[in-house]
Amino acid sequence: MPRVQRLVIGIFGRINAGKSTLMNLLTMQETSIVDSAPGTTADIKSALMEIHALGPVRILDTAGLDESTELGEKKRKKTLSALEEVDLALLVVDPVQSILSGGLHVEESISSLARKLSRRLAVVFNLHSNADERLIGTGATLPEAMEYCRSILPDRSGTPCLEINLSDSGRTAELVDFISRSRPAEAGAVDLLPFIDRSGPVLLHIPLDEESPSGRLLRPQEMAMEYLLRLGVPVGMYRTDLLLARSGSKNLSEGERTGFMAFLDSLGYGDSVQLVLTDSQAIDVMNAWVPEDVPLTTFSIMMMRSTSGGDLTLFAEGAEALDRLASGDRILIAEACNHDRIAEDIGTIQIPEQLSAACPGLKIEHAFGREFPPPEELAEYRLVIHCGGCMISSQKLAARTGRLAESGVPVTNYGMVLAWLQSPATLRRVLEPWRRDLKQCVDIFPSQP
Repeated sequence: MPRVQRLVIGIFGRINAGKSTLMNLLTMQETSIVDSAPGTTADIKSALMEIHALGPVRILDTAGLDESTELGEKKRKKTLSALEEVDLALLVVDPVQSILSGGLHVEESISSLARKLSRRLAVVFNLHSNADERLIGTGATLPEAMEYCRSILPDRSGTPCLEINLSDSGRTAELVDFISRSRPAEAGAVDLLPFIDRSGPVLLHIPLDEESPSGRLLRPQEMAMEYLLRLGVPVGMYRTDLLLARSGSKNLSEGERTGFMAFLDSLGYGDSVQLVLTDSQAIDVMNAWVPEDVPLTTFSIMMMRSTSGGDLTLFAEGAEALDRLASGDRILIAEACNHDRIAEDIGTIQIPEQLSAACPGLKIEHAFGREFPPPEELAEYRLVIHCGGCMISSQKLAARTGRLAESGVPVTNYGMVLAWLQSPATLRRVLEPWRRDLKQCVDIFPSQP
């Protein structure tokens, strides 16, 4: 199924400020445990839901940032990393709690980081029914306490603020309306294959192997099929046995090539085939077999462009670093999904073996799933090679590329690396369909003005 683009809402603040209460008010159920004991939320709690006024959303309830223990520091790092991937950060503030604490370091850290990351920030003042009573002895009124908390906001007048008692279950609609008004402007949907029209068929080359899941196709393959069919483009699918295609036996390899070419001919490639879209691991075979006048690219490159918001420039520029690799360089291969890796896995077997053959002495390391190194650790790498990102949100990818930009480390993509390993000309070929996205990449397209 095509991915659902969700608004990501993060809930941040002090311990017992009302973060989990806000989460439960939004979800209208006890999604997060609420208790007066400090540190009840030990990790990030995530909820997926549909809210009529907001559409599909993902809500993150995070741990409080003011727990002064070793475990609290671990929670703090995880909470701040969550801020990297949200569209809207809700800073929950109990103004009485804040003024009694004697400082605003928690609120200020969230506000400052949201500004640094260009994340939309909104403040929810959680006003308990006994707020005035709790302020007795401080010399401050409740409005003064809220104004004191606003003092840490970079844009005091422009930051949306809501005054609400989050324990009042009847105020869900008010909270949803506030979030709807506070959300950032929606980015336009990314056209998956913007150069495709209804003029002719597209061939999807899907070499099912031992790692292919039974009973379904991978997300990029399903997304491409759905996109093309919805556009009204005829779709052909073909499976090549890569083991036979690469066989030293001419009879075996030629038999595979003949079958593929016959299928391509049946689509009328000489007149109308717009594109061959292939799995990255088959680029060596497809580059050799697909006629030069037929555009060729990979699912991995398509997905990375989609997840990155429609711009491949960063990853194409990162591919230029492949020409400068030297023995001893540390390379990080980052794969966003978790699965057991068997047979000729692309990330753990194919790319490392081919890279090591092209440049002996490389030190190749891996990062799997949700974990991604902080900028100070990334700075130790010469290059990061990221998967197609089909199982990662655009927000999370933006958080990763933000860390890479801070560390000054180039990043490229599985599909581009596997093409480069064949030849620079192969890399140019798989990027050619996306040329209008790559105006700055003069080293990849040297003839481009």
